[in-house]
Formats: sequence, C-alpha cells, structure tokens
Amino acid sequence: MTAHRSLSRTIRNKFIAGLVIVIPIVLTVKALWWLFTYVDSLAAPLALRLLGRPIPGIGFIITIAVVLLAGVLFSSGPLQRILHWIEELVDSIPVVGSVYGTTKKVLSGFGKPESAFKRFVFARLPGRTTPGFVTSTFRLTRADNTSYDLCAVYVPTNHLYVGDVVVLPEEDVIDTDLSVEDGVSIILSTGASMPRSVVEK
Repeated sequence: MTAHRSLSRTIRNKFIAGLVIVIPIVLTVKALWWLFTYVDSLAAPLALRLLGRPIPGIGFIITIAVVLLAGVLFSSGPLQRILHWIEELVDSIPVVGSVYGTTKKVLSGFGKPESAFKRFVFARLPGRTTPGFVTSTFRLTRADNTSYDLCAVYVPTNHLYVGDVVVLPEEDVIDTDLSVEDGVSIILSTGASMPRSVVEK
C-alpha cells in the first residue's frame, strides 16, 4: 500500500511538473504565432503594393527581426528604464495588470520552478501560516549595525503564477521534507494533495 501511494505520488508530481514546463512553451508558441500572423497580415499587402509581387517568408523575417530588436533595445540602458516605467503603469491597471504580470512571470522562468524556487516552506504570517517558496535569502544590516538573516518567500494567491513576495526572518520560515515539486502539486491542487504527514527539518 505504501509503495502504491509512493508511486502514485511520484507520477502525480511528475505530471504536474510536466504541465508547469509545457504550459509556458505552449503560451510562447501561441504568442509568437499570433505575432507572426499579425505582422504578416500587414507586411504581405505592403510588399505587394511596393514591389508588385508577394515575398514569401517576409512576415516571418520581420517577426524575428522585431523580437530580436526589442531584446537588444529594451534589455539595458535608458529604454530598459522606460520599459520598467511602462510595466509599472500596466500593473496598476485592474485586470490588465494581473494578466500581464501573470504572462510575464510564466515566460520569465516560473515555468521552471526548480530554478525560480529554492525550497518549499510554510511561512508564518500575521494570523496565519501559509505555504510558499523561498526564492532567495539575504542579510539585512540596520543602521545600528545589527544584522538579521531574512528570506524572500513567494506566496501564491491564485494557483501558482499570481502571488506576493514577503520578506520574513528565518525563524518564521518553516522548512519541511516536502520538495519543490510537492509544493507545486499542493498549490495547484488547492491543498488537496497535502500528505497526511509532513516532517519539519
């Protein structure tokens, strides 16, 4: 019975991990296909009007050029600051900000929780204890030269891709024997896959 549960848990976790990897890929392909279709619908008639004949593949070439140019221009320098300002503006818009933030998180690496999340923990917050993922640890030195070890914990508020980042002292972060994959499964199942026994490390 124990072996059966262990096998079932492993299969479930691997399936969830596969979904988390595949979904961002599908979203990326769909986004690129939409961009290509849109650019091609503009470029093909323009090429026909200017050159008198259609140019096969012009939409694809322009799409690749636009994406590459955006990466070069907005990855550093003053245009990157403008992009951050625009993102902050978009984030402040109801609904639109949530959709944009979710998509960006997925495409920025949340599809690979093993690289974004260090470990699955229980975070002690005022009035509650909530599951979350440690994303980084750091030392805070105050003005009086006292130092504290803190953890940045990502707390999902809507499945996996929408949530808050909270900064907590290490003593308010409970480490367990649950892996990051276990944590992803627990969050996506809204807690239904929580094992009956969890061991604090």
